[in-house]
Amino acid sequence: MEYVILIVIALAIPVMGIAGFVMAMGQRHRVAMLEAKLALAESRLARLEIRGAAPAATAADSPQAATETPAAPAESPATPPGEPGPTLSTAAVPRAGTPGASAGTTVEPPGRKDFEETFATRWSVWIGGVALGLGGLLLVGYSIQEGYFGPAARIALGAVFAASLVGAGEWLRRREVALGIAGIPAAHIPGIVTAAGTAAAFGTVYAAYALHGFIGPAPAFLLLGAVALATMVAAALHGPALAALGLLAAFASPLLVSTADPSPWTLPPYLAVVAAAAYGLARLRLWRWLALAAAIGAGAWAVLMGLAGASFALAAAVHVLVQTALAAGFVAYDPNRGVPDEEARPDLFACALLAAFGALLLFALDRRFAGGTLALIGGAAFALHLATALIAAPVAALSAVAATVAAGVLFLWPVAREAGAESVTVLPFVAGPNPMPEALATYLAFGAVAAGALFAGGLLRVRRSPALPRLAGAAYAGAAAAGPLLLLAVAYWRIASFAPSLPFAAMAGVAGVALVLAAARLRADGDSPALRMALGATASGAVGALALGLTMVLGQATLTVALALAAAGTAHVARRLDIPALRYAIGALGLIVAGRLAYDPVLGGAIGTTPILNALLWLYGVPAAAFGYAAVILSGSGRDRIVRLCETLALVFATFLVLFQIRHLIYGDPFAARTGMVEAGLVATTGLMFALIVVRLDQRHADLLYRVLAILYGGWAMATAILGLALAENPAFTGRAVAGGALLNGLLPGYAAPALAAFGLARVARASRPAWFVAAAAGLGLMLGTLYLLLQVRFLFQGPDLSIWRGSGPQEFWAYSAVLIAIGVALLAYGLLRGNRPARLVSAGYMAAAILKVFIVDMSNLDGLWRALSFIGLGLVLMGMGLVYQRLLRRPPAPA
Repeated sequence: MEYVILIVIALAIPVMGIAGFVMAMGQRHRVAMLEAKLALAESRLARLEIRGAAPAATAADSPQAATETPAAPAESPATPPGEPGPTLSTAAVPRAGTPGASAGTTVEPPGRKDFEETFATRWSVWIGGVALGLGGLLLVGYSIQEGYFGPAARIALGAVFAASLVGAGEWLRRREVALGIAGIPAAHIPGIVTAAGTAAAFGTVYAAYALHGFIGPAPAFLLLGAVALATMVAAALHGPALAALGLLAAFASPLLVSTADPSPWTLPPYLAVVAAAAYGLARLRLWRWLALAAAIGAGAWAVLMGLAGASFALAAAVHVLVQTALAAGFVAYDPNRGVPDEEARPDLFACALLAAFGALLLFALDRRFAGGTLALIGGAAFALHLATALIAAPVAALSAVAATVAAGVLFLWPVAREAGAESVTVLPFVAGPNPMPEALATYLAFGAVAAGALFAGGLLRVRRSPALPRLAGAAYAGAAAAGPLLLLAVAYWRIASFAPSLPFAAMAGVAGVALVLAAARLRADGDSPALRMALGATASGAVGALALGLTMVLGQATLTVALALAAAGTAHVARRLDIPALRYAIGALGLIVAGRLAYDPVLGGAIGTTPILNALLWLYGVPAAAFGYAAVILSGSGRDRIVRLCETLALVFATFLVLFQIRHLIYGDPFAARTGMVEAGLVATTGLMFALIVVRLDQRHADLLYRVLAILYGGWAMATAILGLALAENPAFTGRAVAGGALLNGLLPGYAAPALAAFGLARVARASRPAWFVAAAAGLGLMLGTLYLLLQVRFLFQGPDLSIWRGSGPQEFWAYSAVLIAIGVALLAYGLLRGNRPARLVSAGYMAAAILKVFIVDMSNLDGLWRALSFIGLGLVLMGMGLVYQRLLRRPPAPA
């Protein structure tokens, strides 16, 4: 008997402590109210004393001021029953005895809560809640150690303790308004007490199942779930902390119950009830975090079920499907119900949540399901996403998620197998040939129904609500245009393995015609942001259908050219019909063509042996012309990024055409592992000529793109000239023979051609490019011209072998001096005629080089007549230069 008395006392102590704490809080509130009333009375009395002591002279001087009576502060209304009392602060209640209190001044509150307030109002409550829960557990442990009670009595006492805490929490909740302890959500006493009680109840049920075996797995599972759900229901009254505890307990309950023969089908309905309760509570209290936590918990269970084995695979898929339906109703539909279409704003939270469930469904479907089962579950998920998107405009982006789910179902459809064999997933066949799906008729029917639903649903939604915002209209129209093409592409891979197929090309043609008709209808419907987006999407989709059909019927090289021509045709249509969205379709086609050529420059085909007129002209020349034409057509309505992209693609394709033709002409193979002087010279010439072209384009239409391309082309040419022609491929260093005759030889394309191109670039760039650019081009031309003349002199004396390791005769030495002097004289003449001072200064440099050579090299290496001629020639030239400068300096100034 004494044991029972001890247990009752142990249970009564926490309850009495809570009651005492509540009574103290009530008395504290009453004392605070009395202090506030007393301070208010003192403040009024002080004001009356100050007003009565005012001198009479002031009243005579200002009679109006003497008659003014300051308004007394309004009385605080009495607190009605059941409502919280007024919140008092030291800023509004002057304390007696403080400086300035008699004058009615206020005392500012501290900027932050001190340690005493934080400890008393928050930490003590939290620690007290934890202590209550631990006290219950320690009490049970003590009774077990001492053997006071049997297992049944322990469980009963645990249940009584849990019920006492829950009852105390509810009693405190009902009394908290009258007690004045509300307003601190982070330390809500009734909620924490109730949480301790639910934790004790959860532990009691688990102990009855796991420790003592009083109940079996099924009753334990149901009781644990009931406690968790009751906790979440109580959270509607007690706050978010209790909701988090209940949700965690609900999702953890199945892990605590084990059985020898687990049934996968008990989890989906249980988890559905838990998630529905959490979503409903989140919707009721506007706790978005609770909805997110419920979705995360449900997703974690989906992953666990999917990894548990084949027996849980179908249950996992059904679980994800049910969770998708719940999220669609509570998170996507209900919060956006009644929102007018014109006021719809994207609900990113709902879209992300349902997109995650779509990905989980595809994960769950990656199992060995039969085609019919896959079509049933995947079709239901597709319908859920699409229906939710069409009903609520803020989640219009779910139409794209629906298209992705349908494409994933077609992708993961099991591979055809022999009769009686087990279904096989498609993943091992991704890199292999012909992953033909099983149940082909069902496969095609699923794809056709999904494509039709996307097409019709999206377009009808836009036409029904033209006032949709731009983003919503783009989402609906984009899914309607791109979704069917995505499904067709996946089916084309699964059935035809990317081989040419006329039936699939015909399907693409049908899709293109349908999109063209839809675009025409939308164009006639009127003008609104949503309709414009839909018109652009359908027109772009028609271009995509054309490109997809060409891919399905043409070979590699032909396809690339066809896509480029399709871009040119689309540009014409976009300009003629004024459909801005088609410009982006042209840009997409350009990137596709560039990607194909970058991946395989000749697309696996033979180029041929004919110079110039070979397959390179077809592969690169036609795309260059097509995108150049598209750039010209589109620039008529303004220069934008698409116009610049088309111009860039045209220049890049033309550049590669010239480079590949050069290598094909010299070596017979554009990819031959060889280089040479002639190739380096022609490459440098190509870079300089393209730089000249973009400089002229910049002079016609000033654009940053042209200036950047001019620098890139010029830098490329200069690097080729310096590193290649001057060093790596210089025949004086390599010792390779120079082909050709005395004048018409390899030095002309190797050095003379790029020198002339550089001079031409410098001349054209003077009108629009900076001085450093012009000087760099002119300097490059001068360097290449000098190298050409010096190497040509050596060719005349040495023949094809220009290696510097071979000796030179006196005539050759004298000729080098003559070349330097001739270049200096030519630069001087140009500088004098054109008034170009830099040219005259460079001329002086060449003359200085000639003087040094004559006085140092020629003096030691020449003798006899050639030495004399060298000095005589240098002297005559220098005297002539002096005479010219003297006449220029003494020329009288022109009359004013």
